[in-house]
Amino acid sequence: MEGEIRNKAKNGSLYWVETTIIPFINDEGAVYQYMAIKTDITLVKRIEAERDRIEAERDERSAELEAVNKELESFSYSVSHDLRAPLRAIDGYALILEEDYENVIDAEGKRLLDTIRHNAHYMGNLIDDLLSFSQLGRKDLAKTLVNMTTLANATVVEIGRNKEHNATITINPLHNVMADKALIECVLVNLLSNAIKYSSKKEKPSIEVSSTVENNEVIFCVKDNGAGFEMEYADKLFGVFQRLHSVEEFEGTGVGLATAHRIINKHGGRIWAEGEVEKGASFYFSLQTENKKQ
Repeated sequence: MEGEIRNKAKNGSLYWVETTIIPFINDEGAVYQYMAIKTDITLVKRIEAERDRIEAERDERSAELEAVNKELESFSYSVSHDLRAPLRAIDGYALILEEDYENVIDAEGKRLLDTIRHNAHYMGNLIDDLLSFSQLGRKDLAKTLVNMTTLANATVVEIGRNKEHNATITINPLHNVMADKALIECVLVNLLSNAIKYSSKKEKPSIEVSSTVENNEVIFCVKDNGAGFEMEYADKLFGVFQRLHSVEEFEGTGVGLATAHRIINKHGGRIWAEGEVEKGASFYFSLQTENKKQ
């Protein structure tokens, strides 16, 4: 027989003892003596209690975070829904003025109306990006074996369909990974679109995508010869609304890199950047290798 007993010492402190009782049996099968083996397990009990406390706190924080995420998503949806209506009205009325009063409004008036419509569209894109960003935290990963070479080439084609550019994009053979294909495609769209945008003012914009394996990680790199940035600001690149260039210089909502950062973190990977002003930038992200043939 064995069991755990909590005892009180002479000084009033409590301690735990694990007791094992071993019977001695004679040739006739009768028990003639017992031996008790006692082990002080107070430290083990304290460790178990601390572990239980930490787990309970973690579960409580997880529940609180889940509630906050639900509230944030609901808030984001409500805000985006409420903002879209007035934005559509602003854009619509500006268009009416532009079309119906074309002979009355002078060139400066038309320029101002174009500015109003441009900013309404910009705000709409910003709302869409923020809503997508807020929903990322609740999306479960659906990992499959992703052919990254195929995905990168398809992403380049899709970007070209949506926006004309004159960048030369080289996709080197890439390592395959186990990942959520839709989310990693979003990462590639953001990084490649950024590379195209920030290299667009170069005479011969050039972009290269490559991958290497280091330790237990597959590291992907999207490199361009564009505007670059000062390394002292590198840690600001992946924050929401953090921009190192003005909207007038390069358009954008300032959410794309933050979205890529969140997706890679969700995969348990890392994302970082290196750059030099007017000499281009290299954006890296890593994903864990799997026990599958790459």
